[in-house]
Amino acid sequence: MDLRTERSRLLSAFQKRFGSGGQVRAAIAPGRSNLIGEHTDYNGGLVLPIAVDRHILVLFRPARGTPARIAVYTETLEARDEFSVSGTHAAGDPKLHWANYVRGTAQALINRGIKLKGGDLYITGDLPRGAGLSSSAALETATALALLTLAGRAMAPQPLAFACQEAEHRFAGVRCGIMDQTVVGLAKPNHALLLDCHSMATRHVPIALRGYSFAVFDTGVRHKLAGSEYNKRRAECEHAAALLKQKTLRGVTLDAMLAIAGSLTASEHRRVRHVLTENLRVVQFAAALARGDVAELGALLDASHESLSRDYAVSCVELDQLVAQLRARGARDHGCAGARMTGGGFGGAVVALLKTSAFPPYARAMKPYAKGGSLLLTPSAGARVVRL
Repeated sequence: MDLRTERSRLLSAFQKRFGSGGQVRAAIAPGRSNLIGEHTDYNGGLVLPIAVDRHILVLFRPARGTPARIAVYTETLEARDEFSVSGTHAAGDPKLHWANYVRGTAQALINRGIKLKGGDLYITGDLPRGAGLSSSAALETATALALLTLAGRAMAPQPLAFACQEAEHRFAGVRCGIMDQTVVGLAKPNHALLLDCHSMATRHVPIALRGYSFAVFDTGVRHKLAGSEYNKRRAECEHAAALLKQKTLRGVTLDAMLAIAGSLTASEHRRVRHVLTENLRVVQFAAALARGDVAELGALLDASHESLSRDYAVSCVELDQLVAQLRARGARDHGCAGARMTGGGFGGAVVALLKTSAFPPYARAMKPYAKGGSLLLTPSAGARVVRL
């Protein structure tokens, strides 16, 4: 969202909802696309995401009249919520839906000793929900920055990411890893973020591609991760790690796997295989990205999708079909080097490596399969607070 062109409209919309007067600021948080390293984050593994040039925006201003409350309105859903600065519900209310992310973030800050102050929050943006671009992490991060600014407090990006993750776990019911919240806060333009989800070490990897860009194609199929197979996959991995006396699968060796082979189900074997091989693909992908090796990047994208579809079983017919169409066209015109599903799965989007000049014809050709639209990705900056 271009704040320069949208400033007048946004201020007018905010004032129409909450009244005029006072300094209005904006917390802006990008979505993310994970280039490779899917379902490895909560397994203590490696991931390589970028922030994208689509955002969730939270306009905010100190409360007037009733300073002990936080009032929230979302432009996208035309819905409102209000709660006390002293705390919210102990757990998410399924009837609140989107508001759980806001309330959960507020409670996570309170749990860390932040004394919240009242304010008016107006949520908008151009980041699509459920498309595998992590609109939830963007909403949590933008909300947290708005609430911290209202309270006159600050928090480093990584502790803030953990607070937002807690909100998603406890209030939204999604046991997500730490990748999304971390890259939303730490991203750097024209770089991917290599994150070790075990040590939490990060490294910015330059994207040295000439004439190629990453693009996202949205199937339009919307997942509901909290009520889907996502949490089951995590439980399967945790069971395998527990049998190996490990906190996560990160420390698992082939010898250890052989020792407990008979104790795992066939599906658990496949889940572990995906995680171990995907971690290796992340290392290879980061190196290929830095040297601009398009052929290797494409092959790794293709291999990642096969593993996600067959071993981790988080793809769906629409995702597989879209990947197949991109690969088939790429085989004919060499415009697409490779593609894979991105995000939690069971719907959402595909990330592909394309010749930049080929994006417009690919976007047109994929319309029957990418019903949610397509987006050429620009690796962008992380979350921040700006004045309108």
